[in-house]
Amino acid sequence: MTSDRPAPRFIPPRLVDDTFAESDEPIVWFELPTGLVVGLRPIHPEDRDALMEGFQGLSEDSRYQRFLSPMVRLTDRQAAYLTDIDQINHFAWGIGIRDPAGDIQGIGVARYVRETGDPGAAEIAVAIFDEYQGRGLGSLLVRALAVVADTHGIERLTGFMLGDNRAMIRIFEGIGATVAGAGGGLVKAEAPLVADTLCNLGDEACAELVRIADRAAHPSAQLR
Repeated sequence: MTSDRPAPRFIPPRLVDDTFAESDEPIVWFELPTGLVVGLRPIHPEDRDALMEGFQGLSEDSRYQRFLSPMVRLTDRQAAYLTDIDQINHFAWGIGIRDPAGDIQGIGVARYVRETGDPGAAEIAVAIFDEYQGRGLGSLLVRALAVVADTHGIERLTGFMLGDNRAMIRIFEGIGATVAGAGGGLVKAEAPLVADTLCNLGDEACAELVRIADRAAHPSAQLR
């Protein structure tokens, strides 16, 4: 199954105006079919405090859907694990919007972590603020993850989720995943990374996502 949701429109850097232009780091901008403009950038260690604050902004249900257990807050150790990452075996996109004051406000995060015993596979997870769920952000983030994962030799994306998490199941089905019961009320989705999955956002968008992700993985490199 593939998604019939209209694809987000990539906004090339040359068309980004001052309203959405980044000031100190590169951001990949997209306009959703609803008109919402969002920017993606890699997560880095300096995001630790913002990530902990953002976690508090998730509803109890969204926290449970993401972590598959009841959680009141992120510990310092968990926050460090989620932000101090190598950008290759563990990669994460943050997604945000620009507020009226011109600041970027984070509204979600998606990541993949390469499986230790199966380097050709990576498990993904997505968390989006409740008020922005159901707008296509999860699908955009997963496809953006797939583009980066492919460049690092990952061949399959997997994910464990509650069996009633229909939104995440649909996102996986939209990239051609098979979904099977995993016990304990969970299901496991597995999607091969194939051309149809990777081309949905368009060649120019994919090239920009790879460029920005590569910059995060090799911070001493110069942007071109």
